Amino acid sequence: MTADALLDRHTATDTVGGVPTTTVRRTARLLVVDDEAIVRFGLRQLFAADPHLAVVGEAATPRDALVIADRCPPDLVILDVDLGRGDAAGVELARMLLERHRGVRVLVLTGCRDRDVMMRTVRLGVHGYVRKGADTADIARAVHMLLRGESVFDTGGAAGAVVMDVLRDEDRPPARGLGGAMLTERENQVLRLLAVGMSNREIGRRLVISEATVKFHVRNLRDKLDVRRRTEIVYTATRQGIV
Repeated sequence: MTADALLDRHTATDTVGGVPTTTVRRTARLLVVDDEAIVRFGLRQLFAADPHLAVVGEAATPRDALVIADRCPPDLVILDVDLGRGDAAGVELARMLLERHRGVRVLVLTGCRDRDVMMRTVRLGVHGYVRKGADTADIARAVHMLLRGESVFDTGGAAGAVVMDVLRDEDRPPARGLGGAMLTERENQVLRLLAVGMSNREIGRRLVISEATVKFHVRNLRDKLDVRRRTEIVYTATRQGIV
């Protein structure tokens, strides 16, 4: 068996009816990108004892991060967007990782407080944004949540306000539905998925947003279409020519 194959497997022995059974679980590959060596070391140590996670690489520069990611595609990247190479370096790296590696999850772990950088990063579609001052337990919890397909944003800090701005589309012009209802781009996306019968959870997975965020958009759709029930959204939007 190759080293990569070994990396992808974790064997646990359980007992069913008194008979030992073997369960093979996949080990998630993590890539750590931060220009501070002590941070990279600390994160590697944090996950060293977790049998379900393996740090397969670490990088201090965007170039090195892309080389490692291409050679050993990660399941999740922990990225500091402030890489000391200009505001755009970390944001551009996040964009390239998301475009070049479909399915990769990106957790931004940073001390950056630049609202513009944060806004651009969130809009790219990163799956989590956590401040560097967070407890190690919170960071580990965020990693596991992202790997389960959830999103994690530090709602207690500046990132939380930025996320809400993006969700509300406060600084992007709204898209006008054919029937006259003013719907944002995201609301139109949610509406189209509602029209094909998807649940909130399925919509969240398709759009890579949390189920709570989907509920936020569904509530806005009800308000804008002036309906009281979820089941009336698609019917009313169809009658108005929006879908």
